[in-house]
Amino acid sequence: MTLLTSAEPLPTTPDWTGAACRGDAHADRWFPDPSESFAYAAGICAGCPIATACGAYAVATRQSGVWGGREYRSGRIAR
Repeated sequence: MTLLTSAEPLPTTPDWTGAACRGDAHADRWFPDPSESFAYAAGICAGCPIATACGAYAVATRQSGVWGGREYRSGRIAR
């Protein structure tokens, strides 16, 4: 799992200070198993001002988990 605190800044790195998920106490819900729902994380992303940039960051840096309201695996939209 890649943590945002350890990510190297990229030209496409969003300003995480405005992220709706910032400080969320349920980190496990951002990295669901394929059989688990990601509705919790997607619901938080729905009101996030950087959701689009977050999804683009996931693709550019090949992230897995819920980013920008979509679930990614190695930078590809899984669902």
